[in-house]
Amino acid sequence: MDFNQTKQILETVASHGKSGCGIITLANQTNISQSQLREFLDSNNDFFCQLNNKSTYTLNAFGKYKGSVEAMLQSVSERNEKTKLNQLILVACVAFAFGYFVGGI
Repeated sequence: MDFNQTKQILETVASHGKSGCGIITLANQTNISQSQLREFLDSNNDFFCQLNNKSTYTLNAFGKYKGSVEAMLQSVSERNEKTKLNQLILVACVAFAFGYFVGGI
């Protein structure tokens, strides 16, 4: 998920409060497929938790971010920046190795 989709999901789930938000409702309100939402919600246990029935989610008030949408968004932003930096370093290393290999021929 990109940052804007993540923000939209977090804000939508937060707007439903402690009663939570079902996958179908969330999909309708965010225009994101149910399968993508399930994968995203299940892989971010620090952000979300499931209520008794398995298709309703709410913000995780007891996790690392204590239900704070702002803290969660900051974490996502930092994670995206780290990923971009790692990709840049990888490209630089590959370019250096390729240049070294071609220069050695």
